[in-house]
Amino acid sequence: MIVSTRPDGGVGGGIPSALIGYMNGLDDTGIPYKVVESHVEGKSILTSWWLAFWQIFNLSIKGRGEVVFWYHCGPWLSLIRKFSLALVPRLLGCKTVAHIHSPTFNDYLNRNYLSKILTKFSLIPYQELIVLTPWWKKLLLNAGINKRITISPNPNSQYFCDIARMNVTSHKNYKNDKALVHIISMARLIEGKGIELVIKAVALLPDNFILTVAGEGPQKSYYESIVNELKLSSRVTFSGWIDGDSKEKLLSKSDIFCLPSSYDSFGMVFIEAMAFNLPVIAYGWGPIQDVVTDDVGLCCLKAEEQEIALNILQIHSQIERYEGKGPEKVLKYYTPKVVTENIIELIK
Repeated sequence: MIVSTRPDGGVGGGIPSALIGYMNGLDDTGIPYKVVESHVEGKSILTSWWLAFWQIFNLSIKGRGEVVFWYHCGPWLSLIRKFSLALVPRLLGCKTVAHIHSPTFNDYLNRNYLSKILTKFSLIPYQELIVLTPWWKKLLLNAGINKRITISPNPNSQYFCDIARMNVTSHKNYKNDKALVHIISMARLIEGKGIELVIKAVALLPDNFILTVAGEGPQKSYYESIVNELKLSSRVTFSGWIDGDSKEKLLSKSDIFCLPSSYDSFGMVFIEAMAFNLPVIAYGWGPIQDVVTDDVGLCCLKAEEQEIALNILQIHSQIERYEGKGPEKVLKYYTPKVVTENIIELIK
């Protein structure tokens, strides 16, 4: 039983996108599941909670001892909501598992003593935990969270895995030094994603380096003001939120993916970019170094435009060494089948 926000891969990114991959994996292995939406768009928080509670209560009664409840947890409001929805199945003898997705979890455990205690308290209803990378497991163990912890990276959807299979054998026609170099940043346009740093880095690069920013969000006007201030309107384009064929076309024509985010717990967009054979530049805080490794890109040690610009130049100067590495990594570690096996083993 999956308890989460709607897994539709919508504008919110993260959890919904990852769930599509997990559901693909469960479908392939023939394991039955049902999704209970903990928050229903267009309904109040209380109404959404009440609808989810009754579904979970009835399923707990009918499937006592057989149903596994798998809760996908985000920031505080999500943690509180999932805590309240996990109590009944836990008391009725069902297995309960918390899947921790949010980068804010690191803040909660390191902010102060009270925040740490409340965070640990929020995990009481769960027998087991799932985290996204080894870094997260180490964080929880160091915080004194003594539960069984399974590492399970987010999977790409079957769509992106099919793209990766095509790109493993196909080879790019690399351009000469004077041709345009297409950089892409793709994210929800909120604080912490580092988009402003990429824009400022473009100002430090030769004129043939251009940037497309894909996404929508409250910071968009701020980013546009930086572009105008630096006189980069001819080199920086805002595409808005894209999906489907538009997303595929944009990623296919790009050369480098760059997102120095300090607000990602894993970074679904990184493994999506890898599927399209794009070398990745990220900010190497905590768990991101587990995802963006040297074979598929570079992690900046500092979230600064100068270092981002240098890394872009470095990757461009040796871009052929990254040929095929991203798609290979996706198919080895991030397919629905491979990742879902972690969950199946945990359920057993």
